[in-house]
Amino acid sequence: MEPAFFEKENMKRAIVFGGGGARGAFEIGVWKALDELGYHADIVTGTSVGALNGALYILGNQKEAEKMWKEIETNDILGFESPAQGAGFGDYGKTVSEFIVKVIKEKGLSTKPLEDMVMKYIDDEQKIRSRPVIFGLSTVNFRTMKVENYYLEDIKKGELTDYLLASSALYPAMEKHYINDTPYIDGGYGNNIPIDMALDKKPDQLVIVDVHGPHLFKRDPRIGNCEYIWIRTNWPLGDMLLFDKQRTELNIKLGYLETMKRAHANDYMGYWYTFDPENQDAEKDAFYVALHQLLQGHRSSHLFKQIDKETYQKTLLKELSRKWGKVVNEHTLMLAVLEMAGRTFKISPDNRYKLYDFQDMIKNRLERLLEAEKEQPIHAFEPSYILSGKEWSKEFFEQLPLVSNRRMTVQIFKWITDDRISSDHPLFSIIMKVKPYPLILALYCKYLFSKENENF
Repeated sequence: MEPAFFEKENMKRAIVFGGGGARGAFEIGVWKALDELGYHADIVTGTSVGALNGALYILGNQKEAEKMWKEIETNDILGFESPAQGAGFGDYGKTVSEFIVKVIKEKGLSTKPLEDMVMKYIDDEQKIRSRPVIFGLSTVNFRTMKVENYYLEDIKKGELTDYLLASSALYPAMEKHYINDTPYIDGGYGNNIPIDMALDKKPDQLVIVDVHGPHLFKRDPRIGNCEYIWIRTNWPLGDMLLFDKQRTELNIKLGYLETMKRAHANDYMGYWYTFDPENQDAEKDAFYVALHQLLQGHRSSHLFKQIDKETYQKTLLKELSRKWGKVVNEHTLMLAVLEMAGRTFKISPDNRYKLYDFQDMIKNRLERLLEAEKEQPIHAFEPSYILSGKEWSKEFFEQLPLVSNRRMTVQIFKWITDDRISSDHPLFSIIMKVKPYPLILALYCKYLFSKENENF
């Protein structure tokens, strides 16, 4: 259904850009893909950064907007320095603490840097008004704490910048923005994804772009009256208030790839990652032949005697489904294991990968970890962008030997390869019950290294 969505003609089309601060770079990648697909909106609505991106969209220069996003730093928006590239968790915590102190001391950071950015890049209100595109944004009246929706026709000429800033005033981190003595704050507090505004204009098709902002949006039953797709990513998009150039690059690529997966599922496959389907069928055949032989007790050492028991198989599949984020079945098993191995070994999702190239990257990273296993902790494959607090917490646990899935996968792989542990060993039962996930990944890595011999 979705490929045909982009191919239909004579449709009244809408785009809704959600709010989410620095995560809004994802929307620029979506815009880039939509342009390539020939999807041009007649209606654009947005909240906060989504309103800013909506105005840029109507101005019509995607390349210029992308260039702008790639140049933005935290200081440009908030007048506040973010941690240096490659900074550790201590630097991140120090930055957050200093940020909180400054916000409290100044009762919200000045919106002047953001205003300067808006004046610089969204500099032609008349051009926006002249375009045959309906534009709407949402903000929250701070006195009433109610959402107020505004279409361009409701905004007096010369005041568009004020309403864009009102929609983007992330109070209390930022100052409230006043329009005619009325204080306004970020529209995300009441309507972060203004679907209702788009539906008021009765579109035939609707593209909703979700950048993991505060999930306060109005569910509107009228959405069933039109075709729609919801574009989001499974990957974290970083902190909302830290504008980091490397993270911006990644988020733009993610927005592009997620959109292309929705439009061309046969050419852009994957749930977490994006793959070229070339060699997919051949690899599936090889994978399932090896899996069948494993479960039947062929091509396997004494370690795997219990894996042919249905109880263990269900345990493994249940844990893989939980980690993957959706139910794994016979059609998706290979993809699920492949993608989870990629995540565990921290392969970046910023490319459309060839299947065998991706497998080679997994093998290469495992080999590097085996070489570096004596280091405490293992520091490998760190991203160049700044991690969010949630990502730092996850990475902390990945440094603990008995908690880290990555380190456990490496250890179990060694046991399997060296044939050090048998199915009647007490440790095997513990692994099956407590750590089935790294066991799955270790078995998959063993498969990758054994595809051309009979030792799996």
